Amino acid sequence: MAIIKRKSTGTVVEPKGFIDLTDTPLIVPEETDARVKIIEIRTFGDISVAADLAYKGNILFIRCALPEENKKGAMDTITSELKSIAKDCGGDMVIIGDSFILMTANGVKIDNLISKRKRRI
Repeated sequence: MAIIKRKSTGTVVEPKGFIDLTDTPLIVPEETDARVKIIEIRTFGDISVAADLAYKGNILFIRCALPEENKKGAMDTITSELKSIAKDCGGDMVIIGDSFILMTANGVKIDNLISKRKRRI
């Protein structure tokens, strides 16, 4: 007795249709002034610079270079301000490590695919 059955010869297999990409016109989006900007925040006054860049549609990679005293409280204040700016722009924000922030604007969402580690108690 055979384990593999033969395909019936009565069915006709039609070839798949393919799209010729040379026939379709290439649509190029308009040139924008939006860029990926790398900035550094040292004081609370630097948040206004980040806000101006975000409202212009830029993607911001922010390094928070804060003084060591009260760094946790200052970082919490800065992140809450940047979250509200990202929400106003229609973008997203993610904190990377202890001092880096990635912020997008104009509907660009961030997919955080890195699973969070469980802390040992």
